[in-house]
Amino acid sequence: MKKAIRSVSVWMLALVFTAGIAFQPSAMAANEGMVTTQQLLSQQQHSENLAKVNAFMSQEKVQQMLTERGVNVEDAKTRIAGLSGAELEQLSLQIDELPAGQGALGFLLFLLVFFMLLDIAGVTDIFPGV
Repeated sequence: MKKAIRSVSVWMLALVFTAGIAFQPSAMAANEGMVTTQQLLSQQQHSENLAKVNAFMSQEKVQQMLTERGVNVEDAKTRIAGLSGAELEQLSLQIDELPAGQGALGFLLFLLVFFMLLDIAGVTDIFPGV
């Protein structure tokens, strides 16, 4: 009986050891490679741009202007979250160029045209009549 228990224990130990090596997260992560400085900076810049655009979109005046033009604010925020890094950087730069509170109409017009183009391309269905 002792010999059987010892045999089962050895097999269980071998199984646990093998499974531990096979599914070790650090072994999988080592294959992913190094992260370059450019990748880190790009990710940080994307996060900063997204925060800036979201802060702009959370202003009551901007939301009111979007609503007046028939754009659902939540849909706009969802679409902004899905923008590429270059598109997000362009929006962020336009926000920086706006004088304090002025020029928001031009930015909103840009957003309206942007969403209309997405709607025409069939990516979204924000404007059912277009």
